[in-house]
Amino acid sequence: MFTLVVQWRESGLTRKEFCLQHGITLAKFGYWIARWREDGSVGDSGFIPMGSPGVAGHSVLSVVYPNGVRLEVSSADLGLLSRLIALG
Repeated sequence: MFTLVVQWRESGLTRKEFCLQHGITLAKFGYWIARWREDGSVGDSGFIPMGSPGVAGHSVLSVVYPNGVRLEVSSADLGLLSRLIALG
């Protein structure tokens, strides 16, 4: 579950959105977030170390809406892409 907590923190989604997408209850997820924090996974600074995506693995996702608007988002920001698609 700690892996899901880290994915949620990196996703930019709200807890509710993330839980809906992953099929878990908000209460259960809240419990695991608390356990993750108690475990010290956040560290003293409150920041999570993140690796930089390599250029070779970098890709751009494109969404073309029916009205012709084209949206391009880095695949590194899938949370943003999810929110933008929901606006459509």
